[in-house]
Amino acid sequence: MVGLVDIAPIVEKVTVGGAVIDVPGVSAAGIAILLYRFPELRKLLTGVTVDSDALLKAGPGALAAILAAGTGVPGDEAAEAAAARLPLGDQTDLLTAILRVTLPGGLDPFVEKLTSLGLIIAPEGAAGGSGKGRASKSRKRSRR
Repeated sequence: MVGLVDIAPIVEKVTVGGAVIDVPGVSAAGIAILLYRFPELRKLLTGVTVDSDALLKAGPGALAAILAAGTGVPGDEAAEAAAARLPLGDQTDLLTAILRVTLPGGLDPFVEKLTSLGLIIAPEGAAGGSGKGRASKSRKRSRR
């Protein structure tokens, strides 16, 4: 029987400045830290309209925090500072890998799952439904 410790972690490798960086993706703890620190990010996930000035103000800090979390060190100030200093192209390469590893099915299924668990409440009519249950009527596959 295979257990959690037997599963090799899914890690993507990204070359930045000649060094290879492991990208394990954002963990549940990392998501919690990001959503707590950046209310604008939480609003975006639930389809709430976000003031563009607030989003622009939070954007660079949120990006640095996402890059740190996605490389395995959520909330680490030194990692966030290093991420903030990277050139935009390298930040984009890391972010792309982080999104692929963290959300292999895309953002919408992730938001639907969080909404169905009651971890985020989507406003009526927004992406993810009313927060009263799964937005999708499709049946889950058995994981036997």
